[in-house]
Parts: sequence; structure tokens; C-alpha cells
Amino acid sequence: MLLKFTIENFEVFQKPVELSMEANLHTRKFLSNVIQSSQGNALKALAIYGPNNTGKTCTIEAIVAYRDVLLNRPFRFSANVFSGSNVVRLGAEFLSDGTRFTYSFDYDTNAEAYQREHFGRIEIDEYGNRKEIVYFERDTQSKTSYSIDAKLRDIIGLSSKDSILIYAFDTSDFPLLDEAKRVLRKLADSIVFLNMNQISPLKTIEVLKKPDTIEAKKVVSLIKAADLDIDDFQYAESIEIEFKSDDDKDERLKKAIQNADQLMDQLRLISVHRGKPLPSIKFDSSGTKKIVALASYIVEALEKGKILIIDELDSGLQFKISREIISLFNNYINASAQLICTTHDVSLLDIKTLFRKDQIWFTDKDIHQAYLYSLAQFTAEKDGVRSESDIIDKYSKGAFGALPDPSLVEALLSVSEEGE
Repeated sequence: MLLKFTIENFEVFQKPVELSMEANLHTRKFLSNVIQSSQGNALKALAIYGPNNTGKTCTIEAIVAYRDVLLNRPFRFSANVFSGSNVVRLGAEFLSDGTRFTYSFDYDTNAEAYQREHFGRIEIDEYGNRKEIVYFERDTQSKTSYSIDAKLRDIIGLSSKDSILIYAFDTSDFPLLDEAKRVLRKLADSIVFLNMNQISPLKTIEVLKKPDTIEAKKVVSLIKAADLDIDDFQYAESIEIEFKSDDDKDERLKKAIQNADQLMDQLRLISVHRGKPLPSIKFDSSGTKKIVALASYIVEALEKGKILIIDELDSGLQFKISREIISLFNNYINASAQLICTTHDVSLLDIKTLFRKDQIWFTDKDIHQAYLYSLAQFTAEKDGVRSESDIIDKYSKGAFGALPDPSLVEALLSVSEEGE
């Protein structure tokens, strides 16, 4: 489970910012929204708001880049163009099987080399005091390194700058390095990223190909609950579809079906409306199709304790559906899954029945830099933000920043006046 994520000099973010999923239990409200542990209390869901091009998607891209590095996958990201530095720093604190770890790295995007790494285990006692045991760290610029493992300490300086340390050596010879590799890969494997504007139903198709599994039944149940007009939803291995109209659109569809296996797979998704089986690809709305694609990821995240990251959660979804998805995570039935989403849906700004204040985050920027901050930073004493506050009204009035002021009409009128 993710507790903290830090970003520095990554794309829109120049100065360090931190996204925290660690709950402050001085606030006892909505404890069902928190996974409690002696080593850190993790928020189950978090929503990020902000104007376009202020860092919402960039925050998500940073977490995905971090994941890809940990899985030794190809990646490409850029440093902030205004900083004068090519070095990106990404880091996280997270829980793995009840133990708290921290891992960060610096990466030179021009040289394509790692400059620094740090991995440690953090212990928090009953009084909240922190103690860190450093498993390993290295700095390829100053050519310094350290490990509590003497055998590893002797060879860290020989490691390549082209990869992180867990991939530089055969970890089976170094128990602490092997443990680091195991927990880092476990964290990375748990991170699933979805863009609602590009989501595909292929995962749901694979689940529904085994209709008798619990997973498939839960996926179907979610789809039916999200669209009250659907009696059932299924994948049909063999089905004949009747096209009654003869217009060009249906002719093109029939030709495409004959020539595309993947499209044929999608055609076999059948939604049953009032007892009549119909091809979902032709008869269901774009919103329903997104729910179909999303359902399998939600079920998997809740069942397996994944960190599900969704860009533009509200894209194509009715606001009640977005709210219900968040409620699935903010629920006692969820023991270990987390949801991070970006959204423009102000109806979700609800600290009376849906979110804790520390679950709502904002991005904003000025001519100097981009910012990332939480609603929890706005206090009752200073800002008048209380548990009974109308957050939607305050946000709409610009009380939290993170609100565009486009003045589109004035912009067009000014151009028209210049041309007169």
C-alpha cells in the first residue's frame, strides 16, 4: 500500500511535491476510509482536482514511471524544462506485509543514468518515533555508497549507472538486496493505471470467458448494477447477430467483424435487455461500455489489494457511478486496495458523506511552479473549512485555488474589437 509519493523536477513539477495517502487519525471521521496499521494508516481512496495542465495527469505519470523503473520496463520521462537540471527524483514510502519501506532514486534524463538510490526499512514505535535501517544507498556522482550488508557494501561501487541496484547483481547472493527486490516488485506489480479515454474491454472479456468463476460473477454484478436496463451480461463463444437495417453503417460493421478477431471478441459481449440478447458494441452507450471495461479492474483491485490509478474517472460516467466506484474502495469490505483518481466532477467534493479532507487533493500552478496540496491543509480556524462545510460552494468560489478563470467570452470579444 502506498503511503507517500514524492516528485521533484519531473515534467510540470520543478520543486519537490508530496502526495500523501497516509491518514492522520487525529481526525476520527470515516475510519472505514482508512486501512489501519501500526506502521502507517493508509487512505483507501484519493481524488485529485485542478485546472487543465496543472499537474493532475503528471502526478499519475510520475507514479507510473516509478512503477516501470521498479519492474525494469522501458520508460521515457522528462525533467522540468525551466529548472536547468536534467535530474528527476522520484520516491515513495509504502507498506508491504505490514512493514514500512522507503525507496527513491535520481535519474539523469540526458545521460540516461541513475545518480542516486536509497532503500530502507522504517520502524515506527508506539510513540510515533521513526527509525530507519538503511539497506543500501549509492551516489554515482560522489562515488559513495553504503549498505548494512558488508558483502553488498564491498561491491555497490561496481554497479552500473544504467540500472537500479536490484537489477545490477544476482540478488540471490545478497539477502537484503533480494528482500528489496521482492518488496519493490510486489509494490510495482500492484500498481494498475487506466486512462478512461482509452480504456479497453479486453480484460473484462478474458474474465467473462470463465463465467462460473467468482470474479466473473462479481464483474457481471457490477455491470448490471451500473446500468439498470441490463438484465444480464455475458461473453458468448458462438452467437448469431441479426442486423435488421441495411444502411452503410451496419454493412461496414459486418465487414469489420469478419476481418478483426479482436473486434469479434468484443462483439461477443452480449448485454441482455428485457430478455433480449444484444451485442453490447452496437447497442450499449459509451458510458456503459466504459463500465464494462472498468468492472474487471475494480474487482481485481478489491480482491487482490491493487493500487488502481484512473485518469479522468468521470469521463463518460454518470456522477452517481463515479461516486459508487469511490464508495466501493471507501468501505469496510475493502481490506487492502487503494484508488487514486483525477477528476473534474465537483459532486465528489463531499466531506459530509464520502471523503475525509485528507482524501481530496488539488493541483495548481503560477508563473513560478506547480503545486500539489490537500484539502486537509485548509483548517477550520484559518480557512473556515469544517466537516459540515459546503466544499463544492467553496471550491466554486476559488477558496482552494485550483480553479481556472478562462474568461472565454472576453477573450473572443477582445480579438473582435482589435479587428474593428
